[in-house]
Amino acid sequence: MERALVIGGKGFIGGAVTRLLRASGYDAATYDLVDEQNVNDIPLLEAEISGSTVVFDCAGILGSAETFDYIRETVAANVNGVLNVLEVCEKYHVPMVFISLKSDWNNPYMITKHAATRFCLMYHEYRNLPVAVIRGLNAYGPGQHWGTVRKVVPTFCVKALNHEPLTVYGDGKQIVDMIYVDDLAEVMIRAWEKQAWGQVIDGGTGVPVRIIDLAKKVIALTDSDSRIEHAPMRPGEPEHAIALADPVDMVRKLGFYPHTSLDEGLAQTVTWYRENWKDAKR
Repeated sequence: MERALVIGGKGFIGGAVTRLLRASGYDAATYDLVDEQNVNDIPLLEAEISGSTVVFDCAGILGSAETFDYIRETVAANVNGVLNVLEVCEKYHVPMVFISLKSDWNNPYMITKHAATRFCLMYHEYRNLPVAVIRGLNAYGPGQHWGTVRKVVPTFCVKALNHEPLTVYGDGKQIVDMIYVDDLAEVMIRAWEKQAWGQVIDGGTGVPVRIIDLAKKVIALTDSDSRIEHAPMRPGEPEHAIALADPVDMVRKLGFYPHTSLDEGLAQTVTWYRENWKDAKR
């Protein structure tokens, strides 16, 4: 049985990748900070990666506005940590699939993710390491944490379920591309199975959604009397941002398009938060 190692495997996206791998018959192991497994611990990385068939790197410090408060720590995890994984994968000849971002905003989170993407492509081109990069869009679904890092769907769900105001930054006309987390996990696994080495493939639906419309959908699904409040844009988040996938390569090269519609995915997500939102806070 092939052994897949999911770095960040107890996080939101990494957890979905781990679950799907196991359901597909893989021996999937996790490497995660919650188990005191740090991406800057090279001997520990070597011990885990050396016996693996493939590595899925889903680790990283999150947050667009939040990472302004810990820039060096973000660089240490999101750039140096990825370099460590690449170096160990090269040493033991283990292919790697890396989750990156589509948006090109000027904040520490996105800067570090884009730098890591370039290093992945460098290792593929000049060090002959099989690497594929999936540029994930706005992943959402049951189980996503809310609290410290203000991810849009969990924040909206929890606020709406508690009949609290939903904060929309700017005019709310920013365009996002919402992809259900299980669909994004399948994109990553297919990149390995199809050996999409050297490729940078968008993991998203290509369907535009305005933030203000997303807020209204959540209010309707939760039967909430929450109102929408507008606030100034946060640092590192452009007011009229557009984050939208081009799914052509995903379909052509991986033979996949996301199964879950936004309405279906939000309904499942709201149901989960209705029962579990207190456990989702961190």
